[in-house]
Amino acid sequence: MEIEFGSASGAVAATGTSALSVATRSGHTVGALVAAWLASFADSADTRAAYARDLREYLEWCARRRLDPLAARLPEVQMYGTELAAAPHPRTGRTPAAATRARKLAAISSWYTFLVRAGAIDANPARDAARPRYDRRHSTTTSVSERQAAAMVAVGGHREHRTLGRECAALIMALLIDLGVRVSELCHAELADLGQRDGMRVLTVRMKGGKVRTRAIPIQLAPLLDAYLAARPADGDRAALLVTRAGRRINRHQVFRLVQAVAAEAGVPMPRRITPHSMRHAFNTIARERGAPLEDRRDALGHSSAAITQLYDHVALSPTRDPAHLVAAATAVHTGRSTPTSTPRSAQATTRPD
Repeated sequence: MEIEFGSASGAVAATGTSALSVATRSGHTVGALVAAWLASFADSADTRAAYARDLREYLEWCARRRLDPLAARLPEVQMYGTELAAAPHPRTGRTPAAATRARKLAAISSWYTFLVRAGAIDANPARDAARPRYDRRHSTTTSVSERQAAAMVAVGGHREHRTLGRECAALIMALLIDLGVRVSELCHAELADLGQRDGMRVLTVRMKGGKVRTRAIPIQLAPLLDAYLAARPADGDRAALLVTRAGRRINRHQVFRLVQAVAAEAGVPMPRRITPHSMRHAFNTIARERGAPLEDRRDALGHSSAAITQLYDHVALSPTRDPAHLVAAATAVHTGRSTPTSTPRSAQATTRPD
């Protein structure tokens, strides 16, 4: 069975044999209930799209086992979670991270909760399903150093790009790194979001959860922005800020591929681990090292709490700051072990900024 969830309007279609057309006791079809549930995430298109993928995978799993999703109970949901943990990603070959599996089970539970409230079923079978445990204070996102980020900006500034064009690609890399914007915020940005405030050029950024932030466009980015606007195709999407050479609004897949290609050309180790979200982490880390207060970084990134911003902080997580360097240097004095002439930064200072 192949199931496709439709547009942001909540339309749902299914091809092949599907349970989506089956009417429930509430009088609504399963497909209609899926559409209504997805429509409840109106504030975030990205959350809606992720939950749609998660539910589609679960419903297809049920179909392969000839299991009615409305008749599923806790053991079946638990079995799905177990199989999910062992299923390698078709592209990377890696099994899903614990946080990813927890999100997928949360999406299923959210849908079942909606069905209970709609009167389609009596109880949520996923409510008591065991969720993967993981350290919420640890981020698996691979970041880049200040030097690597600068190299990526430089590469992005002169690299020819067949689909995006050189000027568009250069501006994308600069906005990702120097402003720390999300890829979705870039893709949804409009020309009308450019403006001026307090004598500065600014960009209105529409964030997750309906938040809106006015971000300054640093003077160093002005030439990149002007070059792109001058080369921007006159035909095509007139509303979008960032468009391809063909005049179409950019999408997240194009940005993803651009970031990895630029990382590879800039000599960043393991470039396939670098994503647009890595640039957001780099923004936070560089800003902290340069003295930006936590409150300013949190506001710029649009985080709901300082704890989330600190999760992006790769200064505290840096191996160069591991106290092991200090201990090893101290014990080497007594054991006669050789000590490298270059000492990690953590071994040069006993304190670091909060």
